[in-house]
Amino acid sequence: MPKAKVLPNVITYNAAISACEKGGQSQQALKLFQSMPKAKVQPTVISYNAAISACEKGGQWQHALRLFEAMPKAKVQPNIISYSAAISACEKGGQWQQALKLFQSMPKAKVQPTVISYNAAISACEKGGQWQKALKLFESMPRTKVLPNVITCNAAISACEKGGQWKQALKLFLSMPKTKVQPDLISYSATISACEKGEQWKQALKLFKAMPKAKVHPNVISYSAAISACEKGGQWEQALELLEVMSKEKVLPNVISYSAAISACEKDGQWQHALRLFEAIPKAKVRPNVISYNAAISACEKGGHWQQALELFEAMPKAKVQPTVISYNAAISACEMGGQWEQASKLFADLPEVVQLADVCSSSATCRTLDASDT
Repeated sequence: MPKAKVLPNVITYNAAISACEKGGQSQQALKLFQSMPKAKVQPTVISYNAAISACEKGGQWQHALRLFEAMPKAKVQPNIISYSAAISACEKGGQWQQALKLFQSMPKAKVQPTVISYNAAISACEKGGQWQKALKLFESMPRTKVLPNVITCNAAISACEKGGQWKQALKLFLSMPKTKVQPDLISYSATISACEKGEQWKQALKLFKAMPKAKVHPNVISYSAAISACEKGGQWEQALELLEVMSKEKVLPNVISYSAAISACEKDGQWQHALRLFEAIPKAKVRPNVISYNAAISACEKGGHWQQALELFEAMPKAKVQPTVISYNAAISACEMGGQWEQASKLFADLPEVVQLADVCSSSATCRTLDASDT
């Protein structure tokens, strides 16, 4: 344009900033916005909104907030788009307090919240672990005559799930059809996970089994949550069955799925199944984590197979998995049961290098082994 001796105006700038915003070029959008005063072009609410939205998409919550706060000084009145973009920027940046502050300032500015602004504010509270505030926002929607959508419900359910409020999560899920909102994969997965964390394994499985009827295909998250529910409910056979169904349905199990299934077998004394599952992890191109190892070691310990427990424990550093006090406890206990006091003592001696303070379980197991060796 300068080469063609055509001066850009506010419409040109707005279009260019919006193009950069939509293209995910936040830095370029900001650069254009900041060049407006030099070109003697006064930014409008559209200019600010496009720039704030660009920052929001680029994860630049500080810049977004700075631009928003600069609007009144520039005699530009923020509108619903400005607020929603700024709240969303804070939400994505994990700044729940800033997001909530912006949302709560809307009535004073005579700006009516929309479902988008509610979604961003509730999601911010969810990410910040503020389930009560998220629920309060959700419950205030009818007063402002704003109807929740599936995103709103999912954010509120997820907030309750993270806060360990399975009853509230289930209540929200069951209320969705009443508000003519169809639950989706996220709705089911979050509610199943909430019930699993609340040790409501029957309810979690009931929800999981209802998914096909609702034409919602379970993914690895919903499967893992259902397997974890079986583990907590002592339903090892159902956990294994779900793991098998995953493969049939072409849903690849992850380390959480395997770890939960191994733990389910371990808790019920099914050490052979637990060990078989653990050995299947590398074949599935999944890296076992500390939970997988701990569950497998504990399974061998309960099955009275101290050598296998010790082999698994010793394999952890090679697999770049740092043993925890739980790993040591299980390995020491396995040695104790096998009458291997020297191995138990050695493990106990190494324990302070991993944890600052040996726990009672380790101490008592080692002492019992040493006492047995004396007699």
